[in-house]
Amino acid sequence: MRPTSLMERGFAGALGLALLASEAHAEGNGATLATDQVTISLARENAMPDGTVRGALVVDLAPGWKTYWIDPGASGIPPTIDFSETRGLGGATLRFPAPHRLGDDISRANGYKQPVSIAFELAPKPQAAIGPIEAQILLGVCSEICIPVQATLTGESEAAVDAPLVAAAFSALPDRSGDVGRIRSAVADAKGDWLTITAEYDGAAHAPDLFVRGPEGWYFGEPAAPTSQGDGFVFKVEVVERPRAAEGAPETIDVVFTDGPRAFEANDIAVAPRPPQG
Repeated sequence: MRPTSLMERGFAGALGLALLASEAHAEGNGATLATDQVTISLARENAMPDGTVRGALVVDLAPGWKTYWIDPGASGIPPTIDFSETRGLGGATLRFPAPHRLGDDISRANGYKQPVSIAFELAPKPQAAIGPIEAQILLGVCSEICIPVQATLTGESEAAVDAPLVAAAFSALPDRSGDVGRIRSAVADAKGDWLTITAEYDGAAHAPDLFVRGPEGWYFGEPAAPTSQGDGFVFKVEVVERPRAAEGAPETIDVVFTDGPRAFEANDIAVAPRPPQG
C-alpha cells in the first residue's frame, strides 16, 4: 500500500496537545539538516547491477523528542517523504522500523522516542540511471510542543561512508521472511466496523501488539490485549474512520506485529467478510 500524508488528521491531533511552534525549514542544505530538536541525514549506497539504489534517512532525535510512524495515530504528525525530483527515478519504496505506542489518553500516538532510520529503495526508469537523490521531507517532532521540520536533502554516492548506515537501517526492519510470524487471517464483522486479525508467532510472547494501516483515508484503533489461540494471537481492531462514501471494511490492510524488540510485517493482507452464521 502506498504511504499517505495524513496531514490534516495528524495536525489536528497535535494541536489538541500543544501550540504548534514555528516551522524549522531548510532547503538545498546538502545531505544533512540539523536543528535543536533533530538531525536528519540522507545516506545512500552505490547502484546495484539493475540500477536500484538503497538508502536511509537517519533521524537522530534530541533527548526528550519523538517523531511518528507513517500512520501516527490520533495525536501524531505523520511523515511526508518525496523523492519525485530525483533524476531518473522510476519508483520509490519506503520501509519504516516497527513503531512503539507513545503517550496516554489524548496524546496516544504511534512512533519513536529514540534515533531511527527510515530505509528506502529507488528504482530507475527504463534505460535510465538514478542521479543525485533529492528528498523532500516533512517530519513532525514533538516534546512539550510539536514542530514540523521541513527540508530538501540531496545526496551523491558516498558508499564507503554510507553503506554501514544503510545496512543498519535495513537490518532493523520488521521481518518479512515468515521466520518470526505471519498473519493467518483478517476478517471483518457484518458492518465492517471491527476486524479480527489472527497472527501466528514463533516464540514466547511477552507484550504482543499489532499496528494496522490501510489505504488512504482508513484509520484503525489500538487493539486491546489479544487472546491466545494455539501458536498465535487474535486481535480485535476497530475501524475508526473511513474515506468519504466508503462502506464496510477495506479490501486490504498492512500489519506490523511487535513483541518487544521482535517484529514482523505483512502487506496487502486481504480482509475477508465474516462467513454467514448457521
